[in-house]
This record gives sequence, structure tokens and C-alpha cells, in this order.
Amino acid sequence: MKSLITRLLQFGIGSIGAAILNLLTIPVVTFFISPAEYGKTSMFMLAQTLLICVIYLGFDQAFAREFYEYTNRKKLFKTSILVPLLFSTLVIVMMCAFKKPISLFLFGSENYYEAVYLIAISTIFLIFERFIFLYIRMENKALEFSIFNIFIKLSILICTIVFLYFLPHTFITVVYATIIGQMIGDVILMLRNISLLRINPLKADPVLMPKLAKFGLPVVIATFIYSLFVVIDKLFIRYYCNFEQLGLYTAAFKIASALLILQVTFSNFWVPTAYDWYKKQKPMRYFKFVSDSIMFLIALLFIFLLLFKSVIVMILSPDYSNAQYIFPFLCFYPLMMTVSETTNLGIVFLKRSSLNILVSLISLAVSVGLNFWLVPIYGATGAAVATGSAYIAFFLARTYFSMRIWKGFSVKRHLVTTAVLFAAASLNMIIRDTWLISILNTITLILILLIYVPLVQMSRKFVKTKHQKNRIQKGIHA
Repeated sequence: MKSLITRLLQFGIGSIGAAILNLLTIPVVTFFISPAEYGKTSMFMLAQTLLICVIYLGFDQAFAREFYEYTNRKKLFKTSILVPLLFSTLVIVMMCAFKKPISLFLFGSENYYEAVYLIAISTIFLIFERFIFLYIRMENKALEFSIFNIFIKLSILICTIVFLYFLPHTFITVVYATIIGQMIGDVILMLRNISLLRINPLKADPVLMPKLAKFGLPVVIATFIYSLFVVIDKLFIRYYCNFEQLGLYTAAFKIASALLILQVTFSNFWVPTAYDWYKKQKPMRYFKFVSDSIMFLIALLFIFLLLFKSVIVMILSPDYSNAQYIFPFLCFYPLMMTVSETTNLGIVFLKRSSLNILVSLISLAVSVGLNFWLVPIYGATGAAVATGSAYIAFFLARTYFSMRIWKGFSVKRHLVTTAVLFAAASLNMIIRDTWLISILNTITLILILLIYVPLVQMSRKFVKTKHQKNRIQKGIHA
């Protein structure tokens, strides 16, 4: 248990550091550019999100799945990354061929096609970054993972500050700064792991490749559908509203993403740990304890964000003040993503990746339906409600299919907590009276604490039992 906590803390250094740097970028950008310009910046983020969801072709997930079963891990790395790299050349050619239509769609003008070139080239760097980070993470090199995670975010922040200081205060400056900062960080990461990058297609494992494709391709279909689910809110705002509403929504999304500190930290720690526990056939109560604990912790963070939302929004320019009424529902994104990492284990362990397609389709249907209904009426606020509800559907679908094919555990406490948080988010979106909403948020916090009293008692019992076992073992050895 001590080694697990140590590893979690080491992974946490990177996630917390990267998240803080990411948050520091928000006031820097919003100080220099207007909500309308920030809205255009979000379209760049949308393009990058779509690329990330597609260019790996599911081979990154297949790589993680085979990591503990394939003996030659460097060969596994080089075999897994080969197909995404080849696919990226096709993506680059297509993006360069249609640079002006892409520029018009993203930024409302054909004049920014040079940015499309940079986005296209950055795909190669994103692939190397993803697979190298996976390799480091799966080897449990938590400290190295954290250092480079922080370094890349720091590189982006420094480039953003320098570019905005010396260049025009427009969205395209932020786009260039982000891409170039990312590339600089990735080059250093690649140089540090140069031994992994000696890739010879002739030395790839021909037997392993179909196995990776069999696991990965269903994942990429699900991921592509999921990517539509991720970006559909911004597309609806872009179509029905304007760049200013999109900018407010993006700022709110960035605030909600503060909860990703826990999501990323936990995911980096949990994936190798869960595989290890499954291999050692650990009792189901271990998985349930982790799932309940992470739900409790992230629910507390959710409530604290609501309690201090007016203070948090002060980091933005006054032009973005309305973002505080948009972000409560967006907090469901990191919450549901994190908790579903502990409830979808049946899909992962039993290699039923095709079920991810159904999960993504269900989430996409909820998102499209609610966005179509709410965005034309309520703008960015309606999109936030649609996004939050869609991520709840994502969690429910993931959990349902996992528990159908796996022994699993009870998630009743998760469902009650989600209902309480949904009500709290609704009230924080509607009520503008500061004192009244503070009282309601405090009541919600008390409810959450009461729901998880049994978990606290269980953890105390667990620690006490562990302590007694250690004393007995020391006595035997003595």
C-alpha cells in the first residue's frame, strides 16, 4: 500500500504541476484577447482534439493492453507506433490539400491556412508524445513522467507569454504559441528517449501487428464517435451563436478542467495498477474501495469549485464573468471520466473494446439531442447542460456494459452522488444570489459527507486490519 501511495503522489506531481500551468495560461490569454478571439482559439483546440482522437488508430490502447504480456517491450513500442506514424502522413497530405476550407471552417477566414500547416505537422509530435508517455507510465516511472509533463506545459506557457508580449493580441498568436511550445517540449522528450525512436519497419513483429489491430481498430471507431461527442457542443455554438459565446464557453470549460488534476493523476496511476491487480486476482472489494474513494474525492472537489466559483472566475478578465454560470455542468466531464475508469474494467480486462462503440453512440445521441434543443435557446449555458448530461450518460453506459460481462460491484452510491451533484449544478446555473447559493452548496457538501460515512469507516477498518497483519508478521519473523 505504501508503494502505491508513493507512486500516486509521484504521478500527482506531474498532473498537478501541469494543471496549474494550464490554469495559469487562462488569465494570460484572457487578459490579452477578447471572448470572440478566444472563441476562435477554441476552434483550434477542437481541431487538435479531433486529430488526437483519430491519429493513434487505437494502437495506443492496444500497446497499453499488451505491455505486461509481451516480453520485448521496446519491440512492442516500435511495432505499435508504426501504423499511426504511417497514417499521420496521409492526414498531413489531406490537411495541406484542403488548407483553405479548413481555415475557413475553423477561424472564419481562409487567410490563416499557415496555421493549418502547423497543426498538420504537429500530429507527428503528438504521436511520439503519446506513445513515449505511455511507455514511461506503464513502466511506472512516475517521477520521469511528471517532470516531462510539467516541462511541456511550461514550454507552452512561456511561448504564450512571449508571443502575446511581442506579437499582435489575436487568436492566431495563441495558436502559434501553443503549437510551437508543444513541439519544443516534445523534441526534448524524444531526445531523452532516443533509443525508442530507432524504428525499422522491417523489424516490426508481423504476428503482433494483427493482434494490436484487432484490439485497436474497434477502439478507434469508438474514439472517433467519442471525438464527435467531445466537439459537438462547440460546433453547435459555432453554428447557432457567435465566437463570443464560444469564447465564454471555452473559458468555463477551462475552469471546470481544474478537476482534471485528479482525473489525469488517477488515470496514470490506476491503469497499470488495475491490470496488475487483475493479473494477481485481487478480491473485488479492492476495486470497489478505489471506485468509491475516487468518487468521494472528486465529488468534494466538485462542490468546492461550486462554493468558490465567483472567486475562481476572478482569474479571468471581467469580460468573462458570465462563465461562472456556465461551468458547473461542465464539471461533470472530469468527474464522470474519472469514475468510469474504475467501473469500466470489465470491458478492458475481457478485451471487449467493441462495447466502447455502443458507449460512444449513446453519449453522442444524448449530446446531439440536448444541444439541438438547448443551444438555440440558451446558447453556451444550454451547451454546458447538454455536455454535462452526455458525460453522465457516458458513465452510465460504460458502467452498465462493464458490469454485464464482469463480476463487478455495486454502484448505488455513485448514482445517488451523481443525482445530488446534478441538482447542485442546476441550482448554481439558475440562482444568482450569492448568499443563497452558498447555503445550498454547503448543504450539498454535508449530504455528500453523509453518503460516504460508511466508506470512511471502512477505510479505518482496512488500515487497522493492515496494521494488525504487519504486527503479526513482524512477530513471526522475530
